[in-house]
Amino acid sequence: MFYNNGTDIPGAHLVEFLNNDTNFSSSPFPIQFFYNTHCGSCVSSVKFIDNFTIKHPDIGVEYHDLYNNTESFALYEEAKKQYNRSDLYYPVIFIGDIGIMGSPDIVTYTDLLTLWYQNHVKTDPLTEVRSWVRSVI
Repeated sequence: MFYNNGTDIPGAHLVEFLNNDTNFSSSPFPIQFFYNTHCGSCVSSVKFIDNFTIKHPDIGVEYHDLYNNTESFALYEEAKKQYNRSDLYYPVIFIGDIGIMGSPDIVTYTDLLTLWYQNHVKTDPLTEVRSWVRSVI
């Protein structure tokens, strides 16, 4: 995992890192997910993210398949610059200021990071309204 300035974040210290940093610059949602349909290690990430969207229908995920897709690849290259990563590999997701690279880390840390953002960072005010409407219905 890594912060948008390129700093690596050890998984065991993710929550500590998040709790010590109060200068988050970007809205965490929608999650940006970059993968390649012809990448063997991407398969488990795609399945995980598909299930994640079912469990969390209120959290948007934008899928970017890099296979033969110049628009997605341009976004991927822009993310490399934005997150100061010359060594960015897929699959990778971006949740706010944090990037998670590789299927094992995506599967392990996406729920934790998403939950942290939901509990600590104000996001789209409509998200709270939608949650309230769902609880009333």
